[in-house]
Amino acid sequence: MSLLEQIPGLSGWFFSRIRSRWEDVAAFSLAFRLINLVFLAPLSATALRLFLNHWGRASVGNFEVAWFLLSPTGLLALVVVGAVALAILYMELAGLMRLLGDHRVAWWHALTGPATSSPRLVWLGVWQLIIFLLLAAPFLIAIGVVYLSVWNGRDLNGLILLKPPAFWIGAGLAGCIVAVYLVIAGRLFLRWLFALPIVLFEPGVSVKHALSLSSERTAGQLRELGTAIVAWAAIQSALAAIVLGGLKLLSAWVLDRVGSSLARAVPATAALLTLHGLLLALLSIIGTVSFAGLVLAFYRQSSAALDQSTADREEQIPRLGFSTPSLIVGALLALLVFTTLACVSTLNGLKLEDKLQITAHRAGATNGPENSIAALKRAILDHADWAEIDVQRTSDDAVIVLHDTDLARIGGGNQQVGKTPLAQIQQLDIGSLHAPEFAGERVPTFSAFLEASRGQPIGLTVELKPHGKNDEEPLTRLTVAAIQEAGMVDQCRLCSQSYNSLMIARKLEPKLKVGWIGANAIGDLTKLDVDFLMLKSELCKADLVERAALRKIAVHAWTVNDPAWVAPLLDDEVENIITDDPAQMRARFEEIRGLSTIDRLLLRARNALLN
Repeated sequence: MSLLEQIPGLSGWFFSRIRSRWEDVAAFSLAFRLINLVFLAPLSATALRLFLNHWGRASVGNFEVAWFLLSPTGLLALVVVGAVALAILYMELAGLMRLLGDHRVAWWHALTGPATSSPRLVWLGVWQLIIFLLLAAPFLIAIGVVYLSVWNGRDLNGLILLKPPAFWIGAGLAGCIVAVYLVIAGRLFLRWLFALPIVLFEPGVSVKHALSLSSERTAGQLRELGTAIVAWAAIQSALAAIVLGGLKLLSAWVLDRVGSSLARAVPATAALLTLHGLLLALLSIIGTVSFAGLVLAFYRQSSAALDQSTADREEQIPRLGFSTPSLIVGALLALLVFTTLACVSTLNGLKLEDKLQITAHRAGATNGPENSIAALKRAILDHADWAEIDVQRTSDDAVIVLHDTDLARIGGGNQQVGKTPLAQIQQLDIGSLHAPEFAGERVPTFSAFLEASRGQPIGLTVELKPHGKNDEEPLTRLTVAAIQEAGMVDQCRLCSQSYNSLMIARKLEPKLKVGWIGANAIGDLTKLDVDFLMLKSELCKADLVERAALRKIAVHAWTVNDPAWVAPLLDDEVENIITDDPAQMRARFEEIRGLSTIDRLLLRARNALLN
């Protein structure tokens, strides 16, 4: 009978054991993870930090990780920390196998049993890890050859984010090399599948001998074992997808009803993250328990030594009273609370640097007549960093600050700006339409706007609005000349939906920063020759912001009038938000900056849950 034909019987054995031992399995899993959280995980982190300090750096990031791991110190760190991590995993699997393999073993016996055999488990991890690393060496050399041949001299971060043709060529070649390694390593993993239970249940067998015995007992069964492991992984992945998908829907539903109020959003996010943590821990426990049971069931079919070995070991296990396990659990919970408080204290000691500039859209269309000197003055009082204004050319070559290409919204009928002289336009009262206190406010010239902002703590983002192709060069020349004459090149920047106008401006004044305005994206906007992109807020996602940053292009989001948008855009590292109400956006930004580190991280988590 083949191994696959035995699976129904093995499954029946496994589920019967789970039904009869679920209380002990649950208690062991909880206790072991608490021990791991309090003792074992910090031990691995401390070891890694010591190796980093020896390397000469307190931390590494991005692609420095690869160079660290390839250094002698990094390789030693990989072996030591990897062996400890494998030993921790083996200790958990060993405890579960003892529980499932012998009904007489209580959960606290399973908890203390693997600790006595931990040196052998550590050696098992060390041997396996070293062999896998030695096996990987020629494949790493091959990947290095691919890197030197295809990616040499290229920025790796830029390659990954921008994905030019060279990226796909190199990634494809490296992927083939990795695939070959994974096939070979996977076969070795299956050959050693019984090494852990052999070490655990067969006294006197050395670690190296256990690996040899496992290879002998799995011979001829690798395909069946591989099929079973792949099926287990598929079931675990499907279960995780269902649970995490349900959590995402629940989180979106809850946070949508909670709204953007920080007083409600932060605690609601904390509750959802707690639920996430519990369910993820449950998924992890299910995966570990089922894997332990799977390996144990297959091992039982290939070895007759299990029952006697566990019986022998059971006789040597000291029996503990009920009060002792209770004290152990109580102490572990106390340590968990202490660790949590220490983490909270550490996080609160950190300071997150949130940076964001605020631009008053049309100089601040909420608190004053749009594109007016009055609105500019109010934007300055509201601590806006920039005022965005629109400039057009009149029929007599005056550059005025006005958004619409006709005069309908300011009481001048359907007359076109480009066909109307300045004097006629300035007869219109744009202030009374907004509020009585602004009566008498006129359409300003661009020169007047420059004079009003000169020396003030605000910059001007000037949108060029040419009346067609023939107007691109005249309008751009007049606008750039006015900025140069005012000596305000450093206080101004240009933007437009006319890319040609921006290129003309670059030639006229190379020091003047230019930005393209877009409401939709077709193609890669980050390839435009601009200093910043002014995009509809829905387009300002983290991946686009990152790709733009690689080309030193800032991303500005418009038009943001809902305070709920500030935190997500801030988390996506948008540099500037453009709003009709700079005072309201400034207040929300300062509210976010005033949060504790933990509350700020929770707010970031909320935004991640909604995306």
